[in-house]
Amino acid sequence: MPNPSHIRRKKGLLRYTLDQLLLVDLIRFVVVGVRYFWFVHVRGRLSTYDVNTDVQTPIATNTIAHNLKGLRDLAVNRSHMLVRPLSVLETLDTQARILCIGPRSEGELFNLAAHGFMLKNITGLDLISYSPRVLLGDMHTMPFPDDSFDAVILGWVLAYSEDPARAAREVVRVTRNGGVIAVGVEHNPLSQEDIIRQVGYLPGASKRITSCAEILQLFGRAVHHVYFNHVVAESDKDRVGSLCVIFSIAK
Repeated sequence: MPNPSHIRRKKGLLRYTLDQLLLVDLIRFVVVGVRYFWFVHVRGRLSTYDVNTDVQTPIATNTIAHNLKGLRDLAVNRSHMLVRPLSVLETLDTQARILCIGPRSEGELFNLAAHGFMLKNITGLDLISYSPRVLLGDMHTMPFPDDSFDAVILGWVLAYSEDPARAAREVVRVTRNGGVIAVGVEHNPLSQEDIIRQVGYLPGASKRITSCAEILQLFGRAVHHVYFNHVVAESDKDRVGSLCVIFSIAK
C-alpha cells in the first residue's frame, strides 16, 4: 500500500477524510447500519443464494440460517485482523481489485476503504446479500473470469465449506498471478459435539480447520510467499480465537 500522502492524492482530500472516519468502529457501524436499514427494511433487498438441496453441495448445511443471525455484526470488527496487515503490503496499491468472500454485511468492504483501498474496486460475494456491493454466489463456483482480482479475503468463511480444497482452487483461479490471499478461521476449544449441545446445531462444516498449516495446505503449490501468520498462543488454546494467514500466490 502506498504512503498516506499518495492515497490522499489518489482519492482526493474529501474522500480520503471520509474514508478515514470509517476506521472508527462505531462510525463504521452507524454508516453500515443506516445502509442496512435502507436496503433491507425500505427497499426489501435482503436475499439468499438458492442452494439446491437435491444435489450434493459443498456448502455446510446450516450456513445460511446461521449467518443470517450474524448480520447484526454490521461493523465486522474482526475484519481488522486481516485488513490491517493486508493494507501495509507494498505489492497492493490503492487501486487494487479486492474480492471479499462471505462478508455478510458491508462492514468489511468499508473497512478496506478506511484502510486506503478504493471502494469502487472492492467486491463482495456471499450466500446472503442486501447490498448492491455484495453479489449472491457460491465460493466453490464463482461468477468471475480467471485472474479477476489482485487480492481475495476469506474472513472466517472456509469453516462453512465441506470441500475447502475446491474453494481454495476457485480462489486461486480468480486471483491474478502474484496476487494476495488472506484467510481467517476461528479457533474454538469446544468439540463439535459440545458446540451442537450449546448452539443446537453445527454452524459450520463437519470437519474443522485447526491450524494455519492446514490452511496453506489447501492452496498447495500455489502458495508463494507467506507475509503474515497468526496462530493461537498455547496459553490461549482454551479460549475462542483466530487463525490468520496472508500469502501471495504463483501460478
